[in-house]
Amino acid sequence: MSRRGFFRAGGWHIEKDPRKTGIDVLDAIPSGSHICLFYETSRDLLSTLVPFFKAGLENNELCVWAFPDILDDEQCGRALRRAIPGFAQYQARGQMETMPSASLYLSDGTFDARKVLDGWASKLGKVTERGYAGMRTAGDTGWVGKRDKRKFAEYEEAVNDTISGHNMIAICSYNLGRYSPPEVLDISLHHEFTLFKRAGSRLVLKSEPGKISPSAGEAYLARLQKRFLASGFEGMDDADIIELVMGLCLPADEAKKLAQAAIKEFQSLMRFMSASRVELRRAGLTPTCIFFVQLLKQLPSELLRQQIVNKPVYGSSREVFDYLHYSMRDLKIEIFKVIFLDNSTHIIDVADLSSGTVDSAPVRPREIMEAAINASATNLIFVHNHPSGDPTPSRLDRRLTRDLVFMGRVMQIKVLDHIIIGANSHFSFADERFIQKYEDEFMNLKIRMNLAVEG
Repeated sequence: MSRRGFFRAGGWHIEKDPRKTGIDVLDAIPSGSHICLFYETSRDLLSTLVPFFKAGLENNELCVWAFPDILDDEQCGRALRRAIPGFAQYQARGQMETMPSASLYLSDGTFDARKVLDGWASKLGKVTERGYAGMRTAGDTGWVGKRDKRKFAEYEEAVNDTISGHNMIAICSYNLGRYSPPEVLDISLHHEFTLFKRAGSRLVLKSEPGKISPSAGEAYLARLQKRFLASGFEGMDDADIIELVMGLCLPADEAKKLAQAAIKEFQSLMRFMSASRVELRRAGLTPTCIFFVQLLKQLPSELLRQQIVNKPVYGSSREVFDYLHYSMRDLKIEIFKVIFLDNSTHIIDVADLSSGTVDSAPVRPREIMEAAINASATNLIFVHNHPSGDPTPSRLDRRLTRDLVFMGRVMQIKVLDHIIIGANSHFSFADERFIQKYEDEFMNLKIRMNLAVEG
């Protein structure tokens, strides 16, 4: 089913078969639309779904809300009553149904996709029987565990077919903190619209390629996508690759124009992907496109992080460099990271401890050791970048590393390495034997102090 629309400041506007959503950046969409909503807090969720249901009730639609476990029936009812005049009447005649999401999706603790889809079909039957103009629903995914994620993704695909052509709009809400960047991207691709609500900020919207604003340029982009699926980036120049990225959030003809403008502005794919949000906005990218650039930029780092955290043991400074180089090489300020390891040098976690200026990051050894104790770490690796691209350690880098080695020995926490990341290379204090040198200095100092006490 083809839907034609356009994006302007404030959100998407649909030209055909519009139904008001009540959501500020998505004023109208066609019947049969499937939306995913990523949120962080109950306030984020309520501020989006209450206006959504208000618009539905006022349009004489049957409304069904399966809320997450961070809310209860009383909280949902109170929020709806405050925002919707005459809500008690809607509720009394059964036009607004609310229930915990687990009770909708699970039967005896088990998710049965066919049974849930049949339930939606049954409710759609009530729409005609009761004379409603349509139906809108919101179901939360807080109940979805690791074992159910794949089955639920398949269910989401089936929902697209089930509601297509019906007078129904469906929102699936996802708590952003429970999903990794790769999962967020995958979920987005199962929906026609993706909304993001974070910390009270305005929603960001993405439309799925090929379902909005088809044009003559669509065929060209399809050929570009086929080339990628057949042989990856082989034979593509930087403008083609940027166009592929822009095609995730823009109609094909607009993606091509913006890719050409981006190449003119940034000169290369690397500089484009390394640009800040401010620089991307200045180059004409919409908030949605900026989100996707940032998401795609962080995906490799997240995959490498999972790979190194899941490794049996820490191997070498090169492994750490390979993991962190992509995410740190183009930073314009210094970032100081700590890798926490256990007794067997299994990597426990990776954390940012501080950020600073173009040539320094404030580091407090005491806070580092407190963080190590909280993480139950017995070994540490420090990593920071040099925005200049030259990984050669400064006098301050050497002094800080020595202090950290000394303090670690006192706390019985071993410093394995301090790695400095440059443009295309790195410096390892362990490989250059500075860590051993500082350990020897500490032991010599300890011996002298013991002798002084005994004397």
